[in-house]
Amino acid sequence: MLRTYKANQIAILLILLLILLAGCEFKDFRGKMRWLDYQAGELMEKLRQEKEDINKEEEQLPPVTADNLTQELKEKIDQWLKDNSLNRYGDAMDTMYTGGTPLFNEATGESLDRFDYILDKHPDILEKLD
Repeated sequence: MLRTYKANQIAILLILLLILLAGCEFKDFRGKMRWLDYQAGELMEKLRQEKEDINKEEEQLPPVTADNLTQELKEKIDQWLKDNSLNRYGDAMDTMYTGGTPLFNEATGESLDRFDYILDKHPDILEKLD
């Protein structure tokens, strides 16, 4: 949406430039170019602010973890793994694991949730599901 807005604004400014420059003298040309430069600067500042606002909104979103996945999303993830011929951990079907699972670290004794492992391995999986 931001790109469409930007493209529309630039197109409008170019059309205005052509209209303003048609048949004008050099002294008029300089003044109109200053006006156009000001308008372009205002537009760029507005776009920069919108981009900054979007980035702030994205930063405020909580990270997606297994704890905040719905049962429906978990089922969709499992179906996606199946459709893409991946094992239940999101790896190739023939993947072998020390200890039989990638979810348990024998050195530290820590274990991961299967969906946290999948989300870490495929960070864009939720976008692919949409």
